[in-house]
Amino acid sequence: MSGENLSRFLMENMTTASMAKLQQWSTKLLEFAHYVSERPCKGMALVTSGGTAVPIEVNSVRYLSNFSSGGRGAGMVEALLQRGWACVFLYHEHSSRPFRRNLDYLSTEQLFAELAAPVRSPNIVAAMQAYERLGDRILYVPFNTVTEYLFLLQLLSEVMGHRAECLKSLPMMLIAAAAVSDYFIPLSRMSTHKISGGDGLHVHFENVPKALDFISERWHLSSATVPRYLITFKLETEEEALKKKALENLFKYKCDAVVANMLQNYRERVVLYWKREEHQPVPLLRPEGGSFEALIVDAFLERIEKETSKNAESIQ
Repeated sequence: MSGENLSRFLMENMTTASMAKLQQWSTKLLEFAHYVSERPCKGMALVTSGGTAVPIEVNSVRYLSNFSSGGRGAGMVEALLQRGWACVFLYHEHSSRPFRRNLDYLSTEQLFAELAAPVRSPNIVAAMQAYERLGDRILYVPFNTVTEYLFLLQLLSEVMGHRAECLKSLPMMLIAAAAVSDYFIPLSRMSTHKISGGDGLHVHFENVPKALDFISERWHLSSATVPRYLITFKLETEEEALKKKALENLFKYKCDAVVANMLQNYRERVVLYWKREEHQPVPLLRPEGGSFEALIVDAFLERIEKETSKNAESIQ
């Protein structure tokens, strides 16, 4: 998809007011970039996380949702922050958030017990301390619908890669871990108000245009000397289909890596497909007692560090 076609799609399916509201994130990101650039920082990542919603009415009551808890994206942000990176976190407004996610798994009884306890549990204390130490290195950018997601993905990646001059010397990663809807209803065909129930409902969805090819091209053009990695995720329910789709992503969108997950065991195992090494997939297994997301992030950072060292040697 070209940039012109993406802009047309967004113009046709978003209101002027909603675009103006989201456009404000451009200024906020530039301010965050300047803040980060004035402090020690090893790199910056744009991490997308959570599901996307497709409204059925303009004044929306009903949605078709591509659900994702966002736990993996939030966990990777934590790992990146702990390794000296800064993060722009583009997340669904109801999905997991870094550090706070440690409370999401508590029952109501456990939460109130934690609040009333004279001594906090070690996991909660560690999360609080990490947030206090690292919380200023993350910019939270929420979205709800798939059109909001695509608008913000284009905007934030463009600002990071091409407009934030203070970041030019930093390695960057775009980690696209959000679960993006495949279908949508054009704004022109939506009912303005709540659709009445009782008579059944027939809805015709259109395919959401694939914008990642254009975003990938712009992202990789932002620097010829510093790593600009694009990493995508693929989730399937059948092994052969997963391998096929992962390789398609790798080539079609010129990804640097694809993280392939099976729905049945995505919490325990992933497979990394790397650019120019597509016939040598790398399986990663959840470490005993450790963070799976940290293991995945370390695999990314190892590659970036090698490329950075190689580029430095070639300049000398």
